[in-house]
Amino acid sequence: MTLEELNTKVAELKAEGKQLATDGKLEEAEAKKAEIEKLQAEFQAEKEALAEENAIHMDNTVQANFQNEQKLGEETNMEKIYDASSIEYRNAFLKHISGRDDQMTKMENEAFVHTTQNTPNVLPTTMVDKIWDLVSENHVIVGDVTTYRTSTILEVVKHTAIVQGAGAVKNEGVANDDEKNTFVKVTLAGKDFVKSVELSYAEAKMSIDSLEAYLVQEIANSIGEAIADDMVSTIEGSIDNDNKFNAATSGTLVFADITKAFGKLKRNAKTVVYCSQATLFNYIVGLTNSAGQLIYQANANEGANGFLLGAAVKIEESVADGKILLGDPKRVVNNVIQDLMVETDKDIKAHKFIYSGYERSECELIDTLAFAEITVNF
Repeated sequence: MTLEELNTKVAELKAEGKQLATDGKLEEAEAKKAEIEKLQAEFQAEKEALAEENAIHMDNTVQANFQNEQKLGEETNMEKIYDASSIEYRNAFLKHISGRDDQMTKMENEAFVHTTQNTPNVLPTTMVDKIWDLVSENHVIVGDVTTYRTSTILEVVKHTAIVQGAGAVKNEGVANDDEKNTFVKVTLAGKDFVKSVELSYAEAKMSIDSLEAYLVQEIANSIGEAIADDMVSTIEGSIDNDNKFNAATSGTLVFADITKAFGKLKRNAKTVVYCSQATLFNYIVGLTNSAGQLIYQANANEGANGFLLGAAVKIEESVADGKILLGDPKRVVNNVIQDLMVETDKDIKAHKFIYSGYERSECELIDTLAFAEITVNF
């Protein structure tokens, strides 16, 4: 498969996935996403295998001469395809934003010019991956929700209520009404999440690896927190009012409060419990059932702090202390319109480099009964 064929196929699958998401068919849309990832992995494997085969069959004499002609610190650009994922572009990008363009090798300069000729401020793939990994590590809910990187406005179908056919008391022999649900279309046009970092000219001369690590940490911490806070706030604001309630006694959480919350959930494939660390250890860890048995089970494996009635419990500090948010995160759709990017500027009076991280996205809970929330302190 050629790169052009791959891009064409990926574009087709993205369009199909977007339409499925718009129609509310999230599982089918996720399948399209997985198919894209599989195609890209197969293409990369084929590319690496071809490169290895060419290397094996290269004449030893020609190869030696070729290596002698190379300049120190540069690699061959023989049929080299540069993009945001190449190491040459990563190095060039970091040198450029720290005022070291004159230190670029020939290959790094070619990679920078080629990658930014149509789209400036392209963040290297390694940095994007590291930032999102750190965001998901610090704020698990961001990695748990259903995310689509559509780069455009997305409309999703949101389930809001059962207007007919809900549970009701009927005389013997009288059937309940057929269930009818109400849906609305929600437009996810995006919200801006930003973070600015300033470094003096001297500070910006740190090693390339150190500069990357610093920017990744700063942007992930600030933008990640802002995204997670907005995500939790959006979910809380969309939950059906009947699914939000106070514990029976302020400052005390009991087994009945937990079972009540689980009982209110609808159409959940996999329930996750989100809470702050303070809430976990102050209210959840010591919970017992009517027989006096602990119902929280600690977990030593990565991915969850423990389990509560079979649901994974995860620490999410964007959930306020004294609150417990539980539901199916896959029922939350997050539309990324502009993935992470870093723009740079100079303050020549203060002798500073200014790095501005930016991301635009928006999420929505597409089923108001897919989440519930308990307020312990009220």
